[in-house]
Amino acid sequence: MKFVLKEYLELLKEDGELDSLITDLLFSMNIIPISKPQRGRQFGVDISAIGVDEDGIKKVFLFAVKQGNITRNIWDTNPTSIRPTLNEILDFYIPKVLTKSQNVLPKKIIVATNGVLEQTVQFNWNSYRDENTQPNKIEFDFWGIDQIASDIDKYLLPEQIFPNDFKILLRKTLAFIDLEDYDCNHYYLLLEKLFESKTAKKKEILKILRIVRVCFSVIHKWSKDAQNLKQSIIASERTLLLTWNWIRENDLLKNNYVLDEFYNIHSLKITIGREYFLKIREHLYIKHSLFKYSRNQLEYSLTIWEQIGILSSIALSEVAEGQIQSAIGNTDYANTCFSNANEYVIGLKFLISYNPPSKYPEYDEHLIEISLALILMHKAKEFEFAKKWIADIILGLNDSFKLKKFIPLFRTDYEELANIHLGNSISEPHSSMLLPLLAEWAVILNEPGLYDLVKKMISENYPEIDLQIWFPESTSEDFLYTTNMSRKSGHAKCSIELYDDVEKYKKEMLEEKTLFCEEKEFSIFSQYFYYLGYLSSRHYRSNLLPLFWREFLN
Repeated sequence: MKFVLKEYLELLKEDGELDSLITDLLFSMNIIPISKPQRGRQFGVDISAIGVDEDGIKKVFLFAVKQGNITRNIWDTNPTSIRPTLNEILDFYIPKVLTKSQNVLPKKIIVATNGVLEQTVQFNWNSYRDENTQPNKIEFDFWGIDQIASDIDKYLLPEQIFPNDFKILLRKTLAFIDLEDYDCNHYYLLLEKLFESKTAKKKEILKILRIVRVCFSVIHKWSKDAQNLKQSIIASERTLLLTWNWIRENDLLKNNYVLDEFYNIHSLKITIGREYFLKIREHLYIKHSLFKYSRNQLEYSLTIWEQIGILSSIALSEVAEGQIQSAIGNTDYANTCFSNANEYVIGLKFLISYNPPSKYPEYDEHLIEISLALILMHKAKEFEFAKKWIADIILGLNDSFKLKKFIPLFRTDYEELANIHLGNSISEPHSSMLLPLLAEWAVILNEPGLYDLVKKMISENYPEIDLQIWFPESTSEDFLYTTNMSRKSGHAKCSIELYDDVEKYKKEMLEEKTLFCEEKEFSIFSQYFYYLGYLSSRHYRSNLLPLFWREFLN
């Protein structure tokens, strides 16, 4: 956290930002400011305060706030340099500005900066301090970026380091972060407000991205302390998606320094994924272990599907990280990432095998979780497990309809689903995107038998159902990072026919892969951050880009 704070502090301006932050820090340290930062002639002093120092003595603190590193040029070249500023404090501010009651107290003059004291000026600083120190009357200190970051981490509440516009929203987020069903909406509002900024200045761009990272780090720390890492997982998805959208809209993808900042946010998401897996790992290898965290069978089922999606997205993110590291030649770390992903795959296989609800989708939109898991299995070459799971799902769908007349709801509605499970309502087979997806995976895995099972189940149980697949348009990327893309854009191919000849359907898939592949021009595919498409579907409940599974089609 201190490292992230340092990077943010480096970008603060001297007037109105760094000095205001130091004022808030002093107040948190129980050192009460008696004059706040202001523009104009201040006789060398930017902030004055009174409080008890670390040695237990009450003192007057006089701050000269500067921006950046203290170099030889900044030490003594013009009237606003360090040495003239300190002289002005000694010669005028202390004898003329301080009151009599303040003047009887020891004075501590502090040079504070969001940089460091360079070695070339260390001798000048030490000499000046030794020559002008008066025991029990006047002393000097230097607060560089390391000390300020450390004191902020120790004394200051996280939201206080930000401009006023963001403080309230972050404070509300942290107040609710321990609630299991909290949706982090205040944090999302904070991000949206932050990303309203339009700027072409490198320093301002960096400041926005680093504020995002500090906020994100704070959310993670608090959710971790509250034993609610799921909040970090959800927040990480929205953070990455909105940040990429802002970068893209401001035409900043060509700037390496911007991509470096985005990678830092991505890295924290990878870390959170690893921590989350370690937290849930013991539950993955025990049958029905997640049932005890659910109030009833329906909630148990929905929890399983949610965890399949989360664990799959964590693993796919780790795969992307491994590919990034391989591309830059960091082979050892890349192998670590791929090893982590393999461990996640093993855990996912146990989660699916040990929890029966994984065979019974409740909503048609659970095609998202099925797709993410199957994409992961394909990348991990777990073909046999993927085939068995698809067969189990087909059997589960068939049994659910024959025994209960149940088919996964095409429109997600918890109240309606609960009524169906209670026997107060029935589900009617109008439309489905899940069923053709299963058929397509059977084709991809070269399993004509599974394809025939899907076709047979449909013809026997719901022959009139409208089978659909959603395809994006060139404008769909405008919605990919901020909302449910498939509701706002694209088009659905309806009345799909599953031909008797699987090769005929495969040929149609290959033709569509060539003709309808608008998504390959999306910005995420020009970088290694293509996995944002996975996160978007899981987070916003949008249909997955067909390219993500059809890329495996030979």
